[in-house]
Amino acid sequence: MPYKVESLYSPVYELLLSLSLYKRQSHLKYLEVGLKWKEDVEAKISEELLRKIKSKDDLEFADLSVLLIINCPNKEDIQSFFVWLEELSAGEIYEILTPYLDESTSISGSLSNQRSEYIELLQEWNEQYFQKMDLSFLKELENEAIATEKRLKRERSDEVVNSTSRFIVETDKIKKVYLFPAFHFQPMSLVDQFKETLIITYPYIKKEDHFNEILRLTKAISDERRLKILRYISHQSCTFTDIVKEIGMAKGNIHHHLSILRSARLLDIHLKDDKHTYYYQANKGIADNIKESLDFIL
Repeated sequence: MPYKVESLYSPVYELLLSLSLYKRQSHLKYLEVGLKWKEDVEAKISEELLRKIKSKDDLEFADLSVLLIINCPNKEDIQSFFVWLEELSAGEIYEILTPYLDESTSISGSLSNQRSEYIELLQEWNEQYFQKMDLSFLKELENEAIATEKRLKRERSDEVVNSTSRFIVETDKIKKVYLFPAFHFQPMSLVDQFKETLIITYPYIKKEDHFNEILRLTKAISDERRLKILRYISHQSCTFTDIVKEIGMAKGNIHHHLSILRSARLLDIHLKDDKHTYYYQANKGIADNIKESLDFIL
């Protein structure tokens, strides 16, 4: 296994993740927060902040800022991160980011201006939304990251990556993987690639939450089309295009079914040399997962 794995915790990352989720809203119906979360957020934040978020054309700097979070010496405190970032010069920000960037990822515009806009937006989001939450889950995320780091010392790193996120790294191009437990995006996992580095966001799921887990599992396997997909990818990893051709449904429908299967952790996603292509395969531990969850609630 050519890559190293590190488990990290940062409330700044969770703050950033929540803002990105609200801005894009592309996975809401598959997440625990649900579609109503958008309305709940808009009831908390001001019209001015709402306008700023909607007028933001992209989150380019925000997407790159996870790299700044990783390199921040005090990433465990939100205000300390803001102070640290404000004190960096544009040149220092550039030096932090460039080792992670290739020809497909560039930094456009003034770094100083982007940094200032980013801090202002994230600070307002923090004050009006994030700090009004019950933030007790942050301690749980921290404990999860510590537990995962301990696992990395006694277990195979690739097995820890797979068990937490359902991703399987099968490319020699990756040299470092960072694992971030997250609350807002549960029960889904995310992956972002920056040159030789992967940032994997995985769901922190409470061990006592077997009731919801079995609900997701039974919902996922209750549809004949999803069972057909699972059967097709049970012995081989297949691309999205392969699955569309085999199952014969519209791309949007296939994407919907794959998202439900992913949210139930029934899919392993193989990451190969082409970072834009996922290879899907049925999780070999499906039966064990169902039995374990049922044993806890019955």
